[in-house]
Formats: sequence, structure tokens, C-alpha cells
Amino acid sequence: MIVCKHIPSETGSRGFTLVELIIAMTLTGLLVTGLVQIASAASSSTRLQRNQAQIQENARLAIRYLSSVIRQSGFSPRPWDEKFPQLGLSEYSLDQLTVSSDRLIISGWSDVNCFNNLNTQLDSFGEPAFYIRQFQFDLNNSNGLTQQCRYGPSPGSLVTQIRRQGLVRGIEAFQLLYGDDPDQDGSIEAWVKAGNWSDPQNVLGLRVGLLLASEEPVTERAPVTFTILDSIVRKRADGRLRRVVQFTSAIRGNTG
Repeated sequence: MIVCKHIPSETGSRGFTLVELIIAMTLTGLLVTGLVQIASAASSSTRLQRNQAQIQENARLAIRYLSSVIRQSGFSPRPWDEKFPQLGLSEYSLDQLTVSSDRLIISGWSDVNCFNNLNTQLDSFGEPAFYIRQFQFDLNNSNGLTQQCRYGPSPGSLVTQIRRQGLVRGIEAFQLLYGDDPDQDGSIEAWVKAGNWSDPQNVLGLRVGLLLASEEPVTERAPVTFTILDSIVRKRADGRLRRVVQFTSAIRGNTG
């Protein structure tokens, strides 16, 4: 009879020693920590890019809408006709309605109402009649640029169609300067605050300054001071990304 004996292998399986376990756990911890840091950095970068993109989009919307309204204000379909007196900037526009917001009120003649629908009333030529369309802009308590729009055949019969509706979010300051032409030679002599003009009808254009902020904190928390037109705005250390946007727009009815 042949008897087979089991000879233990020197390379057979055996348990981990305590030192080996400690080393393995340390390496695993370092690997997990590295992965967490990479994921955190990627998340922060994504959040930063998302908030930057949102600020840029809000700035684009605000500039496009405000400049369009300002350019069209003062427009008259028949300047020689007394039925269509010159409009434009309202004397009720205000400087420092709040600490961070001015108020702009501006109007022009339009054959479309506040919703951009053609006027249902027809003129003597069978075309949509031109009525006064008046816009008001300022900021609300939620850092949003708001608009109010009124429409009607005369200054005393305007109907509010849009009542202080939110227009663009994430705007912390809304500042205005007005290009005054006191000698009416067609050139701006000075940029003044609301009420300091020689006459609202002598204002040829506006400078608009906006301070936009991100929805989330994405930067280091440090207080920041901004210059917007000729105003100083200070913001607390909340880590939000901010950007100043300024632009100038002519009033069509006053500049031709």
C-alpha cells in the first residue's frame, strides 16, 4: 500500500499580522482622503463655474432689457403732431430709493402694450393706436430687479398691466446717472443724479450700474467694497461671488 503524506507548503495562506493590518488601513485611509479631496475640489470648481455662468446670464438679461427700454423711451410716431407730446424720463425717478437702489421711471409711445401685444384700439388709419407705455425699475428686498409697466392713451389714464414683477434675480445694487444737456445743444454737459437735472426732457441718456451676486458662497469670506458709477457699496463677508456691470444707453426720442 502506498501512503501519501501531506507536506505543508511554506507559501501557504496565513493571517495578516497586526503591523500589516495597520499599514493596509493607513494606505486605504490615504487613498480615501485623496479621493475625497479630488471630489471636493471638483465639486467646488463646478459650483464656482455654475455661479459665474449665472451671474453672466443675469447681467446679459438686465443689460438687454434695460437698454432696450431706455433706447425706445421718448419715441414718438409723429413728432410734429401735438397728439404725441415728447415723453422720456419722468421727474418722479428717484435717487437712493433705498441704500442700494435708485428708481427709474421712463416712458414712450408704443403700439404694443406691456405684454408686447398689439393695441386692440385702432387709429384713424385702421392701424393699432399708439398709447403711452411707462416702465418703472427698482430693486426689491430679495435682491431682484423689478419692473412695473403701465399703458394707456394719456398720462392721466394709464392702467397698470404689470405690477412690480421680478425681472432679474441676484442684483444687489441698481445705480443711475443721467446725461444732462441744459443748453439743449445735443451734447451731454454733465452726468447727474436724479433730480439734479435742468429738466427731465434735457436728459439725453443714462448710465446704469449694477452689482450682481452669486446665489451660493463660492469664494473666501472677506468684506469687499465696490465702486458703482459714483457710489460706494460695501458688502459683508458672506463668500458670494460678485461682479460690477456698467453701461450707457441713449434715449432715442432725445437723440434722434
